[in-house]
Amino acid sequence: MASELKTTFRIGGFGMVEGIGGFWIADQEAVQAGAQTDGFFFKGATSSPLFEAIRTPSVAYCIALRLQDGQRAYGDCMTVANLGLGGRPNPLRSDALPAIRRRLHERLEGATFHGFRDACRMLDDWSDDLGGRPVAYGLSQAFLNAAALSSGMTPADVLRHEYGIHRVYDRPGFAASCGPDWYKNADKAIARRVAMLPHAAMQTADECRKLPDYCSWIVQRIGELGGTGYRPDLHFDFHASLGRMLDNDEDKVIDYLADVVRRAAGHQVYFEDPLFARSAPEAAERAARLRRRFEASGLDCRLIADEWANAPGEMELFTRDQAVHGIQIKVPDNGSLTTTIEGLRLCQRDGVLAYLGGSCNETDISVRTTVHVGLAFGAWRLFTKPGLGVDEGLMILTNELNRAEAGL
Repeated sequence: MASELKTTFRIGGFGMVEGIGGFWIADQEAVQAGAQTDGFFFKGATSSPLFEAIRTPSVAYCIALRLQDGQRAYGDCMTVANLGLGGRPNPLRSDALPAIRRRLHERLEGATFHGFRDACRMLDDWSDDLGGRPVAYGLSQAFLNAAALSSGMTPADVLRHEYGIHRVYDRPGFAASCGPDWYKNADKAIARRVAMLPHAAMQTADECRKLPDYCSWIVQRIGELGGTGYRPDLHFDFHASLGRMLDNDEDKVIDYLADVVRRAAGHQVYFEDPLFARSAPEAAERAARLRRRFEASGLDCRLIADEWANAPGEMELFTRDQAVHGIQIKVPDNGSLTTTIEGLRLCQRDGVLAYLGGSCNETDISVRTTVHVGLAFGAWRLFTKPGLGVDEGLMILTNELNRAEAGL
């Protein structure tokens, strides 16, 4: 890449319309408190007036920047699917869009930015009355795509150019999110030979109780479907539900996790957020203590933090003393992509695995854009998104990654 390539762009027009995310919004506090299922939905009261029901359709804001030369750069704003815990933003609302659109139009139309990083400076401390982190996320996608269009580079090459990255990292492995259909989706992930599966995303005590047998089944299916030489990592995300079920009793939690590791039959096992916490410092302290106990007992498993690791300041609580082995960098929760990039670099600095995650509630636009971030900055894993069917997310990730690596 020639150093004289420039990524300056001028915004000739701004637009924002309502869209939908790739899944639904759930009141995680109510679900984990034992809300009764009603088909796909739940019965009962929400934990907060911010939720109209325990599960509701997701709202997205779709941004378009018309550049001076007529090209259009897109970005999508959304939250993650499970809200109400872990310091995450509030759901987006349809009725808030007109006022946000008007104010963004005033700020952006006619503006000139000297590249992606210059444009994203306006997103520092982005206020909630302008849509908070979800809108900062969507705008930063549009800014990156605008810089790519104006320069003729791929978004990954824009990032390498602006951040002075002179190496090309290995292709990240995929982490399959198999959703609530534990068995059919795990079969698909195994047949596709993804690097890590199944995620599982446990929210209830009943799901926690079923997990050990599920782990045994997965190992059997890997042997039946995976073929010679395929040995994926196993990844189980508790969303803190195990800690709730066992009252954060570390002895009981370790006994439970040890049973899962034994059933994993030598596959490397990653446990995400097994313990419950009400703040980032508490979550980091609990994780560090649990890791020390793993190491003292010889239990061969690894910890991933997600909830409460939503920004570099919070992530550093987990990385600086290696309280965990990896961070799932939940991209929409971080707002601007520059914040996600800070998180990736922080993980690399402190020797912690950088798992570029996100949500089933993301969109095709947001996923394709974040692929370039993971490729440019050497993410360890990419979360399969959007949706929970495995195939859709894997298709978007694979195709965009193949195009990016080929410079298309």
